[in-house]
Amino acid sequence: MTREGGACQSLASNGSLRFGCYIARMNMHPAIIRSIYWGYRVLHLAPVAAIALLPLGKWLTAIIAAVWPVWLIGVLLFETEVLGKWIGPIITGTQQALLREAEGGDAMAQFRLGRMYRRAEEGIHSTECDRDEAIRWYREAALQGHVEAAFALAECLMTESLHSVWPDETPPHPDDPIPQYRIQRMINGSMHGRVAAAHWYRVAAKKGHARAQGRFGEMCRTGNAVPKNRVAVYMWLSLALAGMEAESDGTEWPAPKRAQLPQDAEREEVLSDHHCFAAALTELEMTMTPAQVRLAKGRLARWKKAGK
Repeated sequence: MTREGGACQSLASNGSLRFGCYIARMNMHPAIIRSIYWGYRVLHLAPVAAIALLPLGKWLTAIIAAVWPVWLIGVLLFETEVLGKWIGPIITGTQQALLREAEGGDAMAQFRLGRMYRRAEEGIHSTECDRDEAIRWYREAALQGHVEAAFALAECLMTESLHSVWPDETPPHPDDPIPQYRIQRMINGSMHGRVAAAHWYRVAAKKGHARAQGRFGEMCRTGNAVPKNRVAVYMWLSLALAGMEAESDGTEWPAPKRAQLPQDAEREEVLSDHHCFAAALTELEMTMTPAQVRLAKGRLARWKKAGK
C-alpha cells in the first residue's frame, strides 16, 4: 500500500460504516459502540478497590496506589491500540450522510471528510491508515477542482514525505549490504512525495490560493523538488503576501503563545507563513538584478491583468 495511492477504502453498507483498514473491525450501531467503550472505561477505577484493602495492611494499599498510574496508561493504550481498532470509532449519522455524499462525488463533502480524517475529528482515530484516507479524499476533491482540497492534499503529501518512506524506483538489491543504499532509497522516496506535493501546490496556486502560492514560491526559491527560478519566486511570493493580507481583512492575528482555540491556532499558522514569505521576498529582492526585478514585475502585472 502506497501513501499516495490511499489504498485503504471506506465504504457504506446497509446504512452503517465499515472501514477497510482493519479486517477484523466490526459493524456496530453507535449506541453499542458507546456502551462497549464506557463499559470498558470502568476498568480505570479498578484500583479504587485498594480502599477496601486498608484493613489488610497499609503497605498493600500503598503498593496498589503506586502502580495506579501505570495501570491507567496500560488501560488507555489498550483502548486506543486494540479496542478502538477492533470495534472502530463512533460513527454518527452526520458522518454517514457525509460519506454517502462524498462517495456520490460531492467535492465539498470529500474535502470535509478528508479534513475529518486528517484532524481525527468526531471520534475518527488518527492512525496511519486514516491519514491515507485523508489523502485519498483530498485527492478526489482536488481532481474536481476544489482549491482548498488541493492545498490540503499538498500539505499532507509534504508532511508524509518528511516522516515516511515512499516507494521509489530504485532497483532492489537481494542482500542490501550497504547502509547508504537504504539511505538512498529513503531519499528517492521522500523526493517522490515532495514532487507530488509541488504539483498540487502549483495547482492551488494557479487558482489563487494565497498560502499555496507562498509554498510554491518557497519551493522555487530553495529548489525543493522544482527548479530554482528567481523571477517565479518574486511573482508567487508577492501574490501570496497580497492575498494573505486581503484575506485578513485588516483583523489582528493572535499574538504568539495565545493560540488557545482551533481557529486561533490556524491563524497563528497563517501569521507564521506570512512572516516567512515576507522575509524570503525581502532577501530575494536584495540579490536580484534590476533586469530580473523588471521581468518579475512584468510577469506579476500580466498575471493580475489576466484576472487570475
